Amino acid sequence: MKLFAVDLGNRQVKMKSEKGIKVFPSYYVEASEYGNRDILKFAKEKTNTSDYTSVRDEFTYVWGEGLEVKGKLVTDTIGFDGRYNTLYYKLLVDFALAEMARDYSDEIDGIIDVTVVTGVPTDDFNKEEVLTQISKAFKGDHSVTIDGVSITVRVKDVYALPQPVGTVINYLVDGEGNVGDTPLSNSYVGVVDVGGGTVIIDALDSMNLDSTAHAQMEEGAFTLYSNIRNELIKEGHRINEYDIEALVRSGNDLEKYLWSPNGITTLDFTNIIMRERKKYTRKIASVVNSTYKAYDHMFSVIVTGGAANLLIKDEFTAAVRIAEFSANSEVANVNGFYKFGLAEGLIE
Repeated sequence: MKLFAVDLGNRQVKMKSEKGIKVFPSYYVEASEYGNRDILKFAKEKTNTSDYTSVRDEFTYVWGEGLEVKGKLVTDTIGFDGRYNTLYYKLLVDFALAEMARDYSDEIDGIIDVTVVTGVPTDDFNKEEVLTQISKAFKGDHSVTIDGVSITVRVKDVYALPQPVGTVINYLVDGEGNVGDTPLSNSYVGVVDVGGGTVIIDALDSMNLDSTAHAQMEEGAFTLYSNIRNELIKEGHRINEYDIEALVRSGNDLEKYLWSPNGITTLDFTNIIMRERKKYTRKIASVVNSTYKAYDHMFSVIVTGGAANLLIKDEFTAAVRIAEFSANSEVANVNGFYKFGLAEGLIE
């Protein structure tokens, strides 16, 4: 029995198995959008993508870490109400499971049995119908062809955790599944999970969720990208949200944002993007402060999630004085999901 951890966010898919960790976008492109791709073999830079076909659908889709979407019709899985029932979400489940299974090349001729640990926003975790939808999306057989190779994954069991809990488990449990001796396990800890679709604010008292210190905003990173796009459109630029996401993520370390619409002209969007990031950071910090109200009894506030690094750290910690940003926040939750499986003995 294999153990797969999956974090199917609204902007990114994080996948973890004993073979390693992968981060792909939460959208894919129908293969015909690329036209005749035989000529791509002459390209100087190879895209890190593959062709995926699920028995659930008749079409083939291109997906992968290096997915190129410029000028193409994108199949996006972002959603709030009813997301887990959509075909697009279920295809993403199929693709993610098969992508992890392809690392077991010596076993893919047969059926690969797995247990899955995943996460859902805290509000969804409290809805029985949502957990049922998650279970239906994951449990059973998933047959996918990747670049002509057939892979079948059979999910025997699925465990769903509140998303932010994954980061705390990542702090508490080591890579062998052993629970460490850390003050976090017996403390009152805040967790701010900044994702692609939602921002989840929770608090855990000795690892028990405190329902009185919870807020969930449907204003994840996609809101920041939309705000940036709107400002750029006002200045006469034509750019889509996928280009903006790639630009913001690629330039974030240096806080310098240069974009070329044609490979010749270079435009500097640094001022606009930094201004929008600052506004976004202040808004999230304000909601965090109003949710927790006081920090006298709180050990720390851990900031995590795939979009945590889009907040301006100095700006945020000035407003939330006990905040600390999780290392590798992009994958902290999925690492925690995997460690939960190890600690529970779900791997054989």
